[in-house]
Amino acid sequence: MHGAEPLSLRPAPDWAGAAQLLIDGCAHAEGASDRVELLERLCDALGQQLYPAFLKVLCVVAEHGSGAAQAAVAQALVDALAQGRLPSGRRPAWGAVPGAPGALRGGGEPLGPIEYLCAWQVQADGPPSARQAAFTASLGRLLGLLAHAPLAREAYRARLRMVAQDPISGVLSRDTRAGLQALADGWHDGSGPGAAQAVQAFMQSVDGRRPPPAGGLLLRSA
Repeated sequence: MHGAEPLSLRPAPDWAGAAQLLIDGCAHAEGASDRVELLERLCDALGQQLYPAFLKVLCVVAEHGSGAAQAAVAQALVDALAQGRLPSGRRPAWGAVPGAPGALRGGGEPLGPIEYLCAWQVQADGPPSARQAAFTASLGRLLGLLAHAPLAREAYRARLRMVAQDPISGVLSRDTRAGLQALADGWHDGSGPGAAQAVQAFMQSVDGRRPPPAGGLLLRSA
């Protein structure tokens, strides 16, 4: 369509309303296929450029939804994992020039909610510290959301390990893949403390692999 406006969100999106629609749809779906189709329709409506909005909706469910509401959405994500239809987004391939033709066409599979968020933290422009608070809160919420569905943690840990061990796709940097591996290894429990431990494992892995800031180490006074 000529002259079409670029995809964008309204100035004040109704995140709570979107989360409630997702909860209602997942809770009243007749089966796994219907739940997965609902997730796919939501992501298709947003499009690749607005995939982060889908993550925002999931975080709202995790933060404000009841246990039953979170379980319904988490089960939809598990069903999507089992069917190989997890709603995913694409980020520019590692080292690609933003906005260049083909920059969003990575050689590997698109990224699911957790690995997409982790890639954003490591690979987005600007100082990582400026994003850390939002990242740790969002990742903790996603991990906590998945804890409400049986077998969700193990299923997603397997996915993270698969993505971390795929160095040839060019989508993720080495640091991001190492962080995903640490996240999967440190995600021992689905509870709140377990999610926090997994987030910490990711951050420690990534921070430990970054070079020191320019100017060298700060000298301590005697």
